[in-house]
Amino acid sequence: MFEALFKYPADYFSEGTLILALPAWQMALALPLVFVLVLTLLGYYGLRRGLQPRDLASISILRSLAIAVVLFSLSRPLLEVASAVSQPGVVGVLFDNSLSMRLRDDGELRHAFVDERFAADGGELLRELRERFDTRLFRFGADTAALDNVDQLDYADGASDLGQALRFARQTLDGEPLAGLVVISDGAAQSPASLQSELLALRAAGIPVYSLGIGAEHYARDIELTAVQMPGSVLRGSRLLAAVTVSQQGYDGTTLELRVEDDNRILHKQPIRLDTASQRFEVPLAAADAGARQLKFSVAAQPGEKLVDNNSRIAMLAVERERQRILYYEGEPRFELKFLRRAVADDRQLAVAGLIRTADAKYYRVGIESSDELRDGFPTTRDELFAYDAIILGSVEVSLLDREQQQMIVDFVSQRGGGLLLLGGRHAFAEGGYHDSPLRELFPVFIDAPPQNDFSRRIKIRPTPAALVHPALRLDEDERKSADRWLTLPALTTVNPLRRIKPGATLLLAGEVENENANEGYVAMAFQRYGRGKVVAFAVQNSWLWQMHHEIDLDDQSHEILWRQLLRWLVESVSGRIELTLSDETLHIGGNLRLRGEVLQADFDVHQAAEVRAVLVSPTGFERIVPLARNPALRGVYEAEIIAAEAGDYRVHLELDEAGETLRGAEARFVVSAAGDEYFGSQMNARLLGDIAAQTGGEFFAAARADDLPRALADAQRGARLLTRHQLWDMPLLFMLLVLLLCAEWAYRRWRGLV
Repeated sequence: MFEALFKYPADYFSEGTLILALPAWQMALALPLVFVLVLTLLGYYGLRRGLQPRDLASISILRSLAIAVVLFSLSRPLLEVASAVSQPGVVGVLFDNSLSMRLRDDGELRHAFVDERFAADGGELLRELRERFDTRLFRFGADTAALDNVDQLDYADGASDLGQALRFARQTLDGEPLAGLVVISDGAAQSPASLQSELLALRAAGIPVYSLGIGAEHYARDIELTAVQMPGSVLRGSRLLAAVTVSQQGYDGTTLELRVEDDNRILHKQPIRLDTASQRFEVPLAAADAGARQLKFSVAAQPGEKLVDNNSRIAMLAVERERQRILYYEGEPRFELKFLRRAVADDRQLAVAGLIRTADAKYYRVGIESSDELRDGFPTTRDELFAYDAIILGSVEVSLLDREQQQMIVDFVSQRGGGLLLLGGRHAFAEGGYHDSPLRELFPVFIDAPPQNDFSRRIKIRPTPAALVHPALRLDEDERKSADRWLTLPALTTVNPLRRIKPGATLLLAGEVENENANEGYVAMAFQRYGRGKVVAFAVQNSWLWQMHHEIDLDDQSHEILWRQLLRWLVESVSGRIELTLSDETLHIGGNLRLRGEVLQADFDVHQAAEVRAVLVSPTGFERIVPLARNPALRGVYEAEIIAAEAGDYRVHLELDEAGETLRGAEARFVVSAAGDEYFGSQMNARLLGDIAAQTGGEFFAAARADDLPRALADAQRGARLLTRHQLWDMPLLFMLLVLLLCAEWAYRRWRGLV
């Protein structure tokens, strides 16, 4: 009876969704029709002719319901029902086409498994999948594409972007009755972070990923240079430390020679002993030649080693030749400036201009380059101050700097990217009134009020673990000798009781007082990043004692080495007006390289309207101009993307035209090879492949369990659903309801004598 009245079974209405198929322009007429209906009802009340209110209400309700039934039918109501269809589920199979699939494990090529089990003319695993599913094939490496059969795989890609591959397969198969995706790979050279967003999308869509791991999870004998970390740029003549991470299996107790080459010229040799699975070695280097340098870190191949392509790493280093200018401002005559300038006198990359207040409004200038430099004391304009690369504030009370000058110093660090060194003294830190100054935000230490002007302590300087590996505080190339030298230096004096560093700051040197609680030590040196620049607090007032103390030998260079390295480190990361950042230093043929330029105006504010171009020089010497587009979300940032089409060593720099001149940024380099980083971390990454399966509701299989894959897919297959729409306007119930309402109105009128 329900189906006779409503045209369709009751299950359709309980599971379906009611929708209206009327076009939007017709739906817009609904409001005028309702308005007409209201006017009609009001018309009844205007023609009462002695009718009772109950008569008007009854007739209006019956007539309105009849009109509503007609309007409902005219709106073309539909019932949308999802029904099961008998069609096979779709499975997408993604094959790793990267170079690492050419490696041999137990004498057999990794891709031999794919060639045998998924061959179009006899692959058992492929045949079983096709018997149960509509199977679609894809290959992925640097990019992703559909396949007809596995014979089209060449395993020659220098990268394998699994996140991009999963996204491509999901979008290609969108709308299909997808039972799941299958990834066949060693999982090597993948970044879990790049996969995360796609795994979330697959999980939200309910698409499981089944991963099939190919290759050995561990090598019996292999050595790999896993990573090289070092500064991106330094001044010419600087000493730097490179941190080299070496991983190994099967070579415990072996001593190797770690070699560093600068464009095929041997720069450094160092013996290293392998004792654990992963070790970090500090490599001291000297940056002698200016320009963009290409450093190669390598160890020789060993007998029985699995791979030799992962025994070397390339790292790029920009060595700056520009002379860096430093402004030293002292509030009273003292020895620090004299001995600091003497320490860096032979350093052609550093120029220290000194400004010493000798009396009220009286200053002594030293190291100036022109008669107008610092003529009126501390700079009063941004242009004058921003011409320097770093500032040293000695024993200078804050009252010697007006509010505009204090704010300029803040901008100098945060916007200009300059370095700021704060020395101790009786007019420094809280004792100089900085506890309520805008400059206190720059300080890497907490300065407490009230000041302690009668405070003085002789402190023994002790390097922290961070200082022992810091290139600016290395007093000898040998790490052990450097640490021992720090312990033998004579005590210094501090008149600023600094005890706490700020969150995010790093303590480098601690000050200990004999016969005091060890937990009540003082901060001797700390630093923090602030905006684009860095701030260092060196809270002693007489570091010159390390040159003149009677315990110091005449030929001891500790004081000179410390100050040269400290000032070089202070200015080495100071931003120029044009800065270039590359997304990679090494990449594979056909890989995408992102160029990012940050451009500042002459006053070092961000440049919002520059026309920036990159000049790219190929390995053959061919120059190519690449325009950079402004990033709308980041002020002063310009970006471009290039594709490396051939192997070799590339050079690139940024340029822009301004006031009739061409401004050029520093040069950078990158290397393109066929393999890219494919041979690093090339073991089968079972953990990553297992995480991919677990996060999407799939399952991980080792190659030995590959035959279980079709069964797992079949057990978890989701039924395919088809949406169908059914017309409701001609339901018998609607016709019967309309007739019943009209008859009821006529009967009421007849009963009340209104007809």
